[in-house]
Amino acid sequence: MDSERLIRRLAGIVGTEHVLVAESCALYTVDDRIPTAVVFPGDEQQLSGIMKLASSERLSVAPWGGGTTVGLGGIPARVDLAVVLTRLNRIIDHEPGDLTATFQAGILLCEAQASLSRSGQFLPLDPAGCERATIGGILATNSSGSWRHRYGAARDLVIGIRIVHADGTITKGGAKVVKNVSGYDMNKLYVGSLGTLGIILEATVKLYPLPAVEHTWIALFPTGDAAACALTQLLHSTVVCTRIELLSSVAAQPLGRQISCDVPVGAVMVAVSVGSVPEAVDAQITAIQALCDQAGASTGFLVEGHAHVALWQMVRDFPSANGNGPNWVILKASVLPTDVIETIRYAETTAYNLGLESAAIAEAGCGIVRLYWTGAPGPAAGDPISIAKGVEDFRSWVVRHGGSLVILSAPPAIKAVVDVWGPVGNALSLMRELKRQFDPQGLLNHGRFVGKI
Repeated sequence: MDSERLIRRLAGIVGTEHVLVAESCALYTVDDRIPTAVVFPGDEQQLSGIMKLASSERLSVAPWGGGTTVGLGGIPARVDLAVVLTRLNRIIDHEPGDLTATFQAGILLCEAQASLSRSGQFLPLDPAGCERATIGGILATNSSGSWRHRYGAARDLVIGIRIVHADGTITKGGAKVVKNVSGYDMNKLYVGSLGTLGIILEATVKLYPLPAVEHTWIALFPTGDAAACALTQLLHSTVVCTRIELLSSVAAQPLGRQISCDVPVGAVMVAVSVGSVPEAVDAQITAIQALCDQAGASTGFLVEGHAHVALWQMVRDFPSANGNGPNWVILKASVLPTDVIETIRYAETTAYNLGLESAAIAEAGCGIVRLYWTGAPGPAAGDPISIAKGVEDFRSWVVRHGGSLVILSAPPAIKAVVDVWGPVGNALSLMRELKRQFDPQGLLNHGRFVGKI
């Protein structure tokens, strides 16, 4: 279909004012792929109509929320149409007594949280960029954040879902009650599938009461081994932690400057938060302090109030707090909690050999390590092949230790020569069959998921 005819057809569905063309489409580039048109559906029937048009004309579609995780995934084969869901931004239902809520996919997480807070509740998700992230985008990428330690991943919070499929069909799964046990749990199929099986239209999620207070204990350790000792003791203690994050020296120093904390070169920072009633928080912070001191912490201090909120915002959106240069490659390693320190060390060595600096922030209780290879590139770092080889070397090490490594973001020149997702074993054939069943024409985010699905 020629672009002028496509634009007319789209305008007939959503109105001319909700279709972008020409230079405006560059704002919705996926890697180097600029869509022919960008469309903003305002209700489920418009979204269904767009997908029916895409199916009849075999148009490649990139679903789009807030664009905060657009760097995730392989380079798409092509992008004919970006479908932006930000007009689908309503709270469909909120049952405070049942601790559940139903949101349209395009609502911003921050807006959802603001509404829920008026009932003393919240959705325990805090991924990077959550001021711009939408509920649908967060679920499509299974982004969670540091609250995962206490409340689980995004996929664990979803109890109901509505989907617009590649042919425009609308289906639903799950229910609006937590104790739903009938049928297949289709919710889990779509969460984390990067929009390759269908576009999330609505989601029903479990909520939690807002804690009366939440405080954070910050401890600095002279070595990673001392920090690891403290974390081991903490994870085996009776303390109920809300968040546990470990920051490498490179990551801790810029954050330390933001909170007026002098972080010595080589020191490792551990941040542990506890949320509950004041008496319980005080008791558990005291226990955390004692455990850290016994493990050899060089210093420690309490962070509360506005400083506590600001601290976790900086941890969540770390790259914006790091003044060392552009992010060249952002990785996520999933390893055993006992392997977190060694993973950080191996990443630092690998990045150093590429002329880069590696900063790390780990969800220590879950074994999830985010790595930021940053800085002005040296001769090796200017070569995508060298960086790709470095990533593959690091991935091989992680896999040998029973983990996995995913590239969260990288320049297209690097993604073109390295597998973004890494090996998935014998699950790939099943995933391809699911894609064939749900999207036989390969319209949705084609080429971006595992195995170029």
